[in-house]
Amino acid sequence: MQYQGRPGGNLYVDAVETFTALFGQTGAIPSVGRVEEELGLKPGALSAVFRDESQLLRAMAQNAWMRLHDQCVRVMAGATESDPVTQFELLAEVYIDWAHQHPREFALIGSMPADEFQGNEELMRYETAIHELMLRMLVRARDERMLDRDENLPLLVSTAHTFAYGAISKMMLGDLSRWVPGWTDREVARDMLHLFIRKMLRPTPELVEA
Repeated sequence: MQYQGRPGGNLYVDAVETFTALFGQTGAIPSVGRVEEELGLKPGALSAVFRDESQLLRAMAQNAWMRLHDQCVRVMAGATESDPVTQFELLAEVYIDWAHQHPREFALIGSMPADEFQGNEELMRYETAIHELMLRMLVRARDERMLDRDENLPLLVSTAHTFAYGAISKMMLGDLSRWVPGWTDREVARDMLHLFIRKMLRPTPELVEA
């Protein structure tokens, strides 16, 4: 088979998608040579684009992270409810669905040392954009007296992200449904995150009367 790029595609995109598909099929990290073979390329043809498998792994992670960001933006753009609680719940469900659809990317990104993640401009750019979206929701929640006026909002973003990552990690391990017999792990993860959000963003008499 000889490589024929898809209309509108390019070698970089085709290599990343092929690498991701092979990884998903076998559970093992495919070599650059295996990707070349699958694409119908001559040995060494990808060397100018990807030096080794680690670069393909990073590209796969970046591609998945970009999809998470795009899904968050689309969901918020189409949201019919404007209250922060409902919007935060929508974001939580996007994160759950994304992790379920991209389990290897979720595990790869989550296992990255901080300096490696922070050194990747693409990953940082998408994460920052998601956190800014969360921060805008929290500012609105504070304005609507769902939070204290002096609440540390950046710390709250970090707390929410960390809790969500932990809950979804347990979901991916299949270690949530045992706590709620009859439920799936995704259902438990969803309701855990909804509970966290509603406890975090809840008008209290003191705040409403202030």
